[in-house]
Amino acid sequence: MTDAAKRYSDDVDGAVAPTPDQTTNRQAGPARARLDLMLTSGGDERIWPDPVTRRNRYGAPTQPATDEIWFSSSTAAAITERGYAAARDALAALSQDGADLPAWFDALRARIRAQLGAPGVEVVLTASGTEAEFAALAVARALLRRPIANIVVAPEETGSGVALAATGAHFAATAAFEPQVEKGAPLAGWARDDAVMRAINIRDANGRPRSAQELDRAACLAVADALRVGRGALLHVLDCSKTGRSGPSRAVAREMAASAGERALILVDACQLRCSFDEIRADLDAGFLVMVTGSKFAGGPPFCGALLIPPDKAARLGDLRLPEGFAAYAARFDWPRRFESAFEAASFAPANLGMGLRWEAALAEIEAYAAIPAALRENIIALFTESARRCVAGNPDLDFLDAENWRLGGKPATIFPIITHHGDVAQARLIYESLRAPDGDFEKPELSRVCHVGQPVLLGGRAALRLCFGMPQANAVAERVAQGMDPETAFRPLREDMELLFRKWGALARRIGANGALSLAASSN
Repeated sequence: MTDAAKRYSDDVDGAVAPTPDQTTNRQAGPARARLDLMLTSGGDERIWPDPVTRRNRYGAPTQPATDEIWFSSSTAAAITERGYAAARDALAALSQDGADLPAWFDALRARIRAQLGAPGVEVVLTASGTEAEFAALAVARALLRRPIANIVVAPEETGSGVALAATGAHFAATAAFEPQVEKGAPLAGWARDDAVMRAINIRDANGRPRSAQELDRAACLAVADALRVGRGALLHVLDCSKTGRSGPSRAVAREMAASAGERALILVDACQLRCSFDEIRADLDAGFLVMVTGSKFAGGPPFCGALLIPPDKAARLGDLRLPEGFAAYAARFDWPRRFESAFEAASFAPANLGMGLRWEAALAEIEAYAAIPAALRENIIALFTESARRCVAGNPDLDFLDAENWRLGGKPATIFPIITHHGDVAQARLIYESLRAPDGDFEKPELSRVCHVGQPVLLGGRAALRLCFGMPQANAVAERVAQGMDPETAFRPLREDMELLFRKWGALARRIGANGALSLAASSN
């Protein structure tokens, strides 16, 4: 192991933060225990496993959980077997004498660029999608050279910390390299007024989606207002929200970028990674910054993010300087070597090994997914959509939140927000937790299987749980097709998992009393 990697590993082993101890999980051997330790390092409290359940706050363990049903990729999912093997092999290689840690991070960036970018695109690795907001803000400050109005679309449907991160403020009480920070305080080196956040709502007060025309108009007004008061505009284009919504349109974003010149930047939030890779390349060709993660649709473990910088913007960043407070979130090897001078303001950690290993796991799924013929990918998604429709139609207590639009933004939907009993908030949370419970006093034993969906999202006084499709599911179906099965037959195991999930969901819905509590009597199911 390189000296930098060893120092980083030793620091993690001795950390006080409630990450797994290397002495746990002895039955898996020290190598596996060390991998589990690393996969939960280099992040904040969101990925620290509970010392009893060994799961993070999203219910995901550090190891594959193939006996559980995972339709939760809008939030997070367990690492896959393919991803776990890739991370294990990478850690073993890094532990060898002579391993080149900087070259490994360069290789991760090159693999991301090969799938999502083009020659000349620079890739900045980040501990999560929220940290990618910090990286984008740093780039915007360097390019716009004036106070910024950070125009964020649907912050309530992107991430809980985005509204704070968009202003350059700490969004939690901990950070990847700092056990304690002041939530809401600006990062050292950034003044509180350097960036202000302006929100564009993607839904009305009743939770109904606003039209594409309304969103385009709101974006134009927000940019114009920022320029009028002398601020630079950093306009987010939301590719896919937590409930599958998008806006404003790329066409309007291109028009605003052209008219505002060097006073505005476009930042595409593709953190769900549910658009085509060609669309991301087109965004970069248009000069847009793009944020992605490997931990949502891609199926990698939480958290691993990245900011993609198009060549014309990267060429103008020679004098980029990261603020002192950025050292709580970023390591030197996260950024391409051309930005070495950006780290002069503070002492930065050399590497975030845990984040790199999480990207190894995500890239294993991304590269497998990219190898699936496009027609087969579309067929698999269509089968998923039809199965979702049938399952919801078969449960009178369930309905789609946005049943009117199945091809959001012209793309096949892969997130389906579903409401229970007209969206009762308390019941949604109860069902979410009960689906993840390994028991439940069901008459049919198979309903005791643990099931995961996207956590509740509150919209217009209603709460929706989310049924989500992801790359690992597509990869599993495609592998069966490659073995000689027809797509319908290859999809059957996934359909059976979905049907079991909805049987459990329906049973829980029927058992909920008027006061939102589960009745003690088991349903007849």
